[in-house]
Amino acid sequence: MGKGPSARPSERPDLHAPIISFDILRPDLLAPGYIFLAPYRNTDSGPYIYDNNGQLVWSSAGTLGGSTAHNPHVCEYQGADHICFFQGHQHHGWARGHGIVMNRNYRVVRTVEAVGAATQMDMHEFRLIDGGKRALVTIYQPRQYDLGAFGVGPGLGWIHDSLFQEIDVETGGLLFEWRALDHIAPSFSYTCIDCTDTSGDGLTRDTPWDFFHINSIDKNADGDYLISARHVGAVYKISGVTGAVIWQLNGANPTFKNINLHFSSQHHALFFRENTTHTVISLFDNASNTFNITNQESRGMLIGINHVDRTASKLREWRAPEERGVLSGSQGNMQILDSHNVFIGWGDHAYFSEHLPSGEAVMYGKVAQRASDVMMYRCNKYAWKGEPLTAPSLWTYSRTGSGVSDMVFYVSWNGATEVRFWNFYTADTSTGPWELIGTANKTGFETDFLLAGSMGWAYAEALDADRKPLKRGQSGIVKTFVPSDLIVSGCDDHGCDDVLPLREGEVFNKTMPEVGDRGASYTSDLGVNTISYYPALAYTVRTVWRLSTLLIPAVLVLLVMGGLSFSLGRRRIARFGVVWREKLVSIVPSYFKALGGAGRSEAEYHKLETTEST
Repeated sequence: MGKGPSARPSERPDLHAPIISFDILRPDLLAPGYIFLAPYRNTDSGPYIYDNNGQLVWSSAGTLGGSTAHNPHVCEYQGADHICFFQGHQHHGWARGHGIVMNRNYRVVRTVEAVGAATQMDMHEFRLIDGGKRALVTIYQPRQYDLGAFGVGPGLGWIHDSLFQEIDVETGGLLFEWRALDHIAPSFSYTCIDCTDTSGDGLTRDTPWDFFHINSIDKNADGDYLISARHVGAVYKISGVTGAVIWQLNGANPTFKNINLHFSSQHHALFFRENTTHTVISLFDNASNTFNITNQESRGMLIGINHVDRTASKLREWRAPEERGVLSGSQGNMQILDSHNVFIGWGDHAYFSEHLPSGEAVMYGKVAQRASDVMMYRCNKYAWKGEPLTAPSLWTYSRTGSGVSDMVFYVSWNGATEVRFWNFYTADTSTGPWELIGTANKTGFETDFLLAGSMGWAYAEALDADRKPLKRGQSGIVKTFVPSDLIVSGCDDHGCDDVLPLREGEVFNKTMPEVGDRGASYTSDLGVNTISYYPALAYTVRTVWRLSTLLIPAVLVLLVMGGLSFSLGRRRIARFGVVWREKLVSIVPSYFKALGGAGRSEAEYHKLETTEST
């Protein structure tokens, strides 16, 4: 499987962030904010944040590890901005997992799960509403169903029921639930059984027929819902009281007559404006499910609905700035920004674009080429302030470690949005004294700084726009790396090349340097002495084993004698137990001394209570 290109910062080689390439970039016309995306099927799947220049701001792989996630976006929770996204296991066309709420420190503060008799949450929608008090989630639930009319039988087949829930975030209580099969007949589906890569054949619980395919939920001020269902090609307004369908846009049983409008396999339907006579919604028209096409290219759309004359019409559209457009067979979204610019994620093409209200593209970025099979479910843009709890990462390098060569600093701070400058400090030892040797403007995710000459130790300090130190903005103290004579031929003044892969038939002669101090921890086969890496144990494993072979039988004897004393209640038995106990306690100290233990003295053991029982 192909993967998009990725970058590895010098001081954070654990991060493999996708490299964004731009076909169009006009910074003066862009809305302010950061780009939130979550590619998958790449080296490190998961949420990422980039700035308007395509520079990495935050990689979730540094916090969560590489994991499949969808639709990272800024959400309000407990009165503050957070990041919300779905995280889980990806299936073909759906997923199972839960919702994640992460604070500005990039720490998970809440998870949200589906409730009631439903299965796990699906990827297509997880969003907080009502100031973060409630959550809207989608669920794909397989169930047995009579599919005889669709050619599956004899016997019960399997169908995917599309659900959505509204959940109380704090209590986990179920506030509202809607099931497609309670309201929409499968016969209205445009996606027949086993005719697309995600429709399912209806024969097993693992391959249920996905007749509906819910992929977005919105809620208006009146408490009603707007949902998009890809496989029936329709958008529904649902009563928040009864769950009944109030109206249907497009599809096989529409409420409105389309004037200049057609769309199919759509995603991300949202309320834009609404009054008693008109409704305006936005959506992403895929115009394709990969197998069938209703338009030559996908697009973002504004649609106007007239409730008086029962008509629907296209008000405006935004297309990809390609000669023949982009046709996305799955996924995608459209977001109207506060500046009235429009931001679009192009789904199974890992592209995104920003447009003026007129339709002109002012940004067109690509995370990966189509042939790579890397995809993004949704892509969003928001204002954001990130304040990581982690410290900045620093790596320093000098080719010779002397004044003959320069010293290079490489510094970054994953997730920090407020850094504008870096101070650099050096010293001859790890304890100082420290000298400020320069300041550099922050440049992208990783900033490098060149110092004439070389010093043994260094640290960096992050500064804000007013050149004030940021909280937690000091890196750790690091020792300057100087390559040995054995590898320096592959190094220059800025770093060393990676080891070249072996050519066919070439053998790498691996050796281990001999250690002079052959102490007790010396391993002869490897020539390694570990005594300087691990502190000595107070007791060796053998000593502990010898002690246990003595103490365990002794404890068992005492337990048996105690049981006899209790059950018989006779003075003679009790005295018999005391005699043996005195013998044992007189023996134990000598064993401790013989084995090197720091036990009690013999006299102290004789002070143990020996009162007879009565």
